[in-house]
Amino acid sequence: MGGTETQEYNPGLFLLDDDGDDTSTSPSAPAPTGSNQPDLLILNQPIASVDLLSRLWARSRYRICADGGANRLYDLFSGGGPLLEARRAEFIPTCVHGDFDSLREDVKSYYIAQGAEVERDPGQLTTDFGKVMLKIKSLHRAPSSSPREVLVLSSLGGRVDQGIGLLHEMLREETQDPHVRFTLVTETNITVIVRAGRSVVRGMKRHGLFKKHSGILPIYGPAVVTTSGFEWDVKDWPTRMGDQVSTNNHTVDDDIYVQTTAPVLFTVEREPLA
Repeated sequence: MGGTETQEYNPGLFLLDDDGDDTSTSPSAPAPTGSNQPDLLILNQPIASVDLLSRLWARSRYRICADGGANRLYDLFSGGGPLLEARRAEFIPTCVHGDFDSLREDVKSYYIAQGAEVERDPGQLTTDFGKVMLKIKSLHRAPSSSPREVLVLSSLGGRVDQGIGLLHEMLREETQDPHVRFTLVTETNITVIVRAGRSVVRGMKRHGLFKKHSGILPIYGPAVVTTSGFEWDVKDWPTRMGDQVSTNNHTVDDDIYVQTTAPVLFTVEREPLA
């Protein structure tokens, strides 16, 4: 695959446990630290597990709940006995932000008492995702040559319009600000927008965090793709919704290479966390 500049993605780094343990002997780039740590955006969708949350929390710097996302965070620690309830205080977001049409009063009061910034934006021309992204971008006004990673903890298993709307907003934000880059973390998958050009997605095998099931979806428009590292690779392959798409593929290499003429979604199923 030709090309000079290769964009790198390494989503497994955000799912390593608190000690960064990696059972393989393959070399791996270190997880981001300090000012390079990603931000964590929690949307109003069910959170798969405390373990998943704790790993993303440990890898992130600024944690923000979009409106009813605070309800989801709070409720994750309910109904499991006093030990689980006690852990709620370990996960206090930096901020709760939105128009608060979903935020419960008991949740709002709790996080205010715990020192979180709780800030209402009453505007009705943007979604809570858009409001929160304006908040996040206000924290990163200094120019940077490296991507600003945002981990989005959400789901694509609920309403179809909300799921497609989320994928739309992710591309809109990345288009408006090329320094912003999203990693969508759902109950079963990791998804990133692979941008036009040449890209590599690393760590598909070395961490033991991902299953083989994967796909490349041209949901943002037609593209011509060339791939390496899948069981069924393609070369100069036209792909578009309603025609031919690469779903139900299998990763076979640790590094997956994608050359594309337009943005596409790369999604891979993740292993359950121990």
